[in-house]
Amino acid sequence: MAHQALYRRYRPASFAELRGQEPVVRALQNAVQQGRVGHAYLFSGPRGTGKTSTARILAKALNCNEPPGDGEPCGQCPSCEAIAANTSYDLIELDAASNNKVDDIRDLTSRVAMGSPGRAKVYVLDEVHMLTPGAENALLKTLEEPPDHVVFVLCTTEPHKVVPTIRSRTQHLEFNLIDGEVLEDHARWVAQQAGLELSDDAIDHAVHRGAGSARDTLSALDQIAAAGGVTDRLEAVDAIIEALADMDYGPAFAAVHDALRSGREPRLIGEALIDHLRSAFLSTMGVDLSHLTDAQQERARAIADRISPAGLTRALEVLGTALVEMRQAPDPRVDLEVALARLTRRDLDTDLGAVVERLERLERRGPAAPGNDPPRDGGPDAGPPPPRRRGGDAPRGPEKARAAIANMQARQADTPPPATDPDRAGPPLTDPGASDRVPRPTLGATRAGRAGPSTGDDHAAQPTNPGTQPTSAAGPPLPSREELVLAWGDTVLANLSNRARVRFQAGRFLTHDADSAVFALPNRIHLDRCQEARNEVDEALHQYFGRPVAMRLVVDDDTAAAPPDFPQGPPPAARTADDEPEAIDPDELMDEETVTQQAITNLLAAFPGSEVVTLEPPVEPGRPPTP
Repeated sequence: MAHQALYRRYRPASFAELRGQEPVVRALQNAVQQGRVGHAYLFSGPRGTGKTSTARILAKALNCNEPPGDGEPCGQCPSCEAIAANTSYDLIELDAASNNKVDDIRDLTSRVAMGSPGRAKVYVLDEVHMLTPGAENALLKTLEEPPDHVVFVLCTTEPHKVVPTIRSRTQHLEFNLIDGEVLEDHARWVAQQAGLELSDDAIDHAVHRGAGSARDTLSALDQIAAAGGVTDRLEAVDAIIEALADMDYGPAFAAVHDALRSGREPRLIGEALIDHLRSAFLSTMGVDLSHLTDAQQERARAIADRISPAGLTRALEVLGTALVEMRQAPDPRVDLEVALARLTRRDLDTDLGAVVERLERLERRGPAAPGNDPPRDGGPDAGPPPPRRRGGDAPRGPEKARAAIANMQARQADTPPPATDPDRAGPPLTDPGASDRVPRPTLGATRAGRAGPSTGDDHAAQPTNPGTQPTSAAGPPLPSREELVLAWGDTVLANLSNRARVRFQAGRFLTHDADSAVFALPNRIHLDRCQEARNEVDEALHQYFGRPVAMRLVVDDDTAAAPPDFPQGPPPAARTADDEPEAIDPDELMDEETVTQQAITNLLAAFPGSEVVTLEPPVEPGRPPTP
């Protein structure tokens, strides 16, 4: 005799042997016991929950020759044995998926009136939702008014696809998924009856594979017994979940690679991940997990303790999207790997959900210990201080405020006032050889400056040796020109007040001299006006670099031609009188006569031998000349 599957050998033979369907069992037992069995029933529910087995038990109870009186069949009379052996004329089972045409239903209804050996003739139509519209209409009349000895039992896994005209003519009984504990006890009983020696881990795996279906559970148990143990476990799932909790993408990719090399489908890996993460998410939300075994519930709680609710939600969303995209992807592995990369490397994910999860992870860690504060003294381990944000910072403490005011006052006392004497005023603007103007450095000049020191006047920038970092008078080395330019364009200029920003945005850093950074401005008048806001710039540079940065202002002819295009900072949250933008009159910086004289001088220098002449305007006819 051929081997018979466990789910067939241990199929329920009575209502008492049905597992997890107490409401259905109670309704049918009462109907049989009281003689109030309906003419048509609709059994709906997931696969493997006992719909067809219940229909066969109902046929036994209705045709039992020696009923015990409690609604159960005896199981020993010829009628019960014939139904159990599939040889009874009182039970007719049809597959509506293959007998779904109008002719098939006509043939069925034409034989309904024929008698049978038992008291009742039970028709079981499995997968009734597969009937065509014509077949459904052909069945309606007989289903509504069948002969007295006929009982219809319609079974389906998709009751929403059954037309309302059929549902209204039946009593609808719904079958539910079986709880994990019930399935675990049933699997242990079957293993004991069949003489199988299986470990607790094997039974737990079979129950997990069954997912609430008794038939699937027993099929998995049969497979484990034949293989001598669990051979289809996805070890990669546990490793990936561990990597998700540790935010480590290396083990996650290694686990996926090993699973794919062993022949696992990427979609199966994703579905297994979603199954475990969903159980953990339900555990976090306080949902009843009775459909899981004790071991599965413990595993779900362990995952929930390591991954936050936001992380679980984000993982379910990303993996679910990846599974949908796998259907049309040329290589489904890429979708799974990209999803895991986004979940284990938050810097690769720009979604708002990832930002929310990062915030929640920071909140769960709690405040940092007092001893773990980052150094603030500008030491070797201290990076650049955070940029100053205007309009949104929390107010400083009294000590910090007093220290900042004292520091500013000290700087104001050390900074000399703007020069007003004729000696510091410099030569006339029309003098092309002015000694206090620094020309725009060229690539050749820069390379020459790096080769060795050069001489120049008091205002010229001194190039530095590449092996020696320029130092300020205070002692610490000055930032390089590249660092100053980046800090100026990214943070410092944007954090200045409107008054200082308007004045300094037309300048640029040139290079270092012996003890300071050289900052060039368009002209002398502009330089004097920038001296008035010099303290705020020094304070901003000090706050950014964590040390004083000596800066010397000079005049640069080429600055006005192409000022650097630094990004402007965000406007302040609340404006004050000091923050109002300052209106600068161009005539105040350079009068018209000076500009004209400068232009004429430049033209004479560009065209040697030329001279300036004055042309009289033409006289219109009939109009006297202008005196």
